[in-house]
Amino acid sequence: MDKLFNNHWFVKFVSLLIAVMLYMMVNMNNISNQPGVLPDNNDESSYTINDVEVNAYYDDEEYAVAEMEETVDVELRGPQTSIMLFQLSRPAYEVYVDLEDKGPGVHNVRLEYRDFPADLDVSINPRFTSVELQQLETVNYPVEVDLVNEEEAEDGYTFGGARVNPSEVKVKAPQPVHEQIETLKAFADVDGADGRIESESEVIAYDQNGNELDVPIEPETVDIEVPVTSPFRKVPINLSREGTLPDDLSIESLNMEPTEVTIFGPLSQIEDINTVEAVLDLSEIEDDGVIELDLIAPEGIERVKPEKVDVEVEIGEQEETAFEDIPIEIENIPEHYSLEIIEPAQGYTDVTIYGSSSVLNDLNQEDISLTADWEDREEGGSPQKLPVQTSGPSEIKVEPDIDEIEVEWTEEAEG
Repeated sequence: MDKLFNNHWFVKFVSLLIAVMLYMMVNMNNISNQPGVLPDNNDESSYTINDVEVNAYYDDEEYAVAEMEETVDVELRGPQTSIMLFQLSRPAYEVYVDLEDKGPGVHNVRLEYRDFPADLDVSINPRFTSVELQQLETVNYPVEVDLVNEEEAEDGYTFGGARVNPSEVKVKAPQPVHEQIETLKAFADVDGADGRIESESEVIAYDQNGNELDVPIEPETVDIEVPVTSPFRKVPINLSREGTLPDDLSIESLNMEPTEVTIFGPLSQIEDINTVEAVLDLSEIEDDGVIELDLIAPEGIERVKPEKVDVEVEIGEQEETAFEDIPIEIENIPEHYSLEIIEPAQGYTDVTIYGSSSVLNDLNQEDISLTADWEDREEGGSPQKLPVQTSGPSEIKVEPDIDEIEVEWTEEAEG
């Protein structure tokens, strides 16, 4: 039973039957004395259907309808019972124009109809309509890419030129429509992007005023790839050394290429990085030559470019020399502290320097510096000992007579 009530034809038939029965019951009294109360086939009636959609049949592979009457009014005349039955049953019907044998241009054609009841006369208003067919043309258009939400991208990240696949799409439309097309665009959302963007986007056609145009586009979507460049900065390479050369050898020269690199990463990470480290293991050096070293990327850095550095090493026989009374400087002293070196007295010490004769011959006392860092102190009060750090040309080794100094300090009242 449920299947019957789900069938719309069955529901229409039951509705019609109930309507006829109600009509007969209302008019049953004195029916024999009132001929004509029930309509018969001799009673004429009319019924007008407004705004009936007009369908067009034409070669849609070659043409498009540019202008045509979209709706018409249809008048039905005939027996009143047939009109009533039509109103109750609402059968499928159609008004159309047949343009299958027509070419491009304006055509004045007769409106046709079908599937109305055979015993009803059908009148269409208007009876004729003017239809313009326009020849379809297929044109290739390049696809432009617009980036959206750039203001929401991570700080410092920049976007390269987008690559689109396919780079062109086809639009099949009449010439007047092509004349309206200004550009075809796809869109890539870069909100929060911190790496290469790969996405798919619908292609939309626009006129010169930026209005969307409803045109068929093939394909409807394209693949987009947008390269994203991290924030970057150039920093020098700090060449540090580990291990030792044989006792009779010393570095004559170290030439590094390149001397600086580019680091990439989040802006918050790279802005505090001032150098990138490379480590030269002296114990592996036996003769002159070029050594390729890996660069050590600081924590938080995405990449370093280049990733390696070449160091040209020249070695020679080791000699030694000495400088006297090299001053020791203390770094990072807070502004409201006063420090004094109590050992060694006066804050000076002698140093021994090892290197090749050619390097030592050009060396001056001003090329050597000794430092101690306030921040290397241990917990506790004054006095304390601080380790001594040496610096000088990379080709030499500096050995101070002392490894640490003793300092005392007083904290001044902040004014």
